[in-house]
Amino acid sequence: MPKPLNSSSKKLVASLLNYFEIEKENNGPLIPISAVRQRDADALNLSINTVSKISQDLTNNRVLSSPKKKRSYAKRVTDTEKLDVSVIRNTIYEMYEKKQHITLLFLLKVVKDRQLFNGCRRSLHTLLRNIGFKWQNDNPRRGLMELPDIAWKKINFLKSYHREKEGLYQFIFLDETWIFQNEINHHEYV
Repeated sequence: MPKPLNSSSKKLVASLLNYFEIEKENNGPLIPISAVRQRDADALNLSINTVSKISQDLTNNRVLSSPKKKRSYAKRVTDTEKLDVSVIRNTIYEMYEKKQHITLLFLLKVVKDRQLFNGCRRSLHTLLRNIGFKWQNDNPRRGLMELPDIAWKKINFLKSYHREKEGLYQFIFLDETWIFQNEINHHEYV
């Protein structure tokens, strides 16, 4: 049983039929019979270059093959449909609640220990970006400023500042204060 034709093959057959109908009405060939490639190109609505390439392949006994299809494959390690992304996200939030410094290597170790992920460091980075996390500078002052005793001192200062501001005093600010002498920024996932 013959193989069924696909749509492009059916279009070529339709072009060929149409060409032969026009030749029948013309009572002879439209293009001289000696111009085989040109007749073939006109009959099939193809370019002369395409017909020439196919002709060369036939002359050199090459197999006529279709071009390779480009297929998109899901990445097996970072495919979010296969992984339990919510558990990985909750692991990061737990580490953040425990005030742990989250780095890519430390997170990789934790998720591998819990058997949530089995890829490399770069794959984990790709996965984290896909689920909405981003890499940004971390300010170590932020963690210190949120400590309860420091937050309480800040509230008391602001209350006394507003109270004294309404009085006779005029405030002059001289300089910024720093918590660390040599402050540096660290990176972490947030």
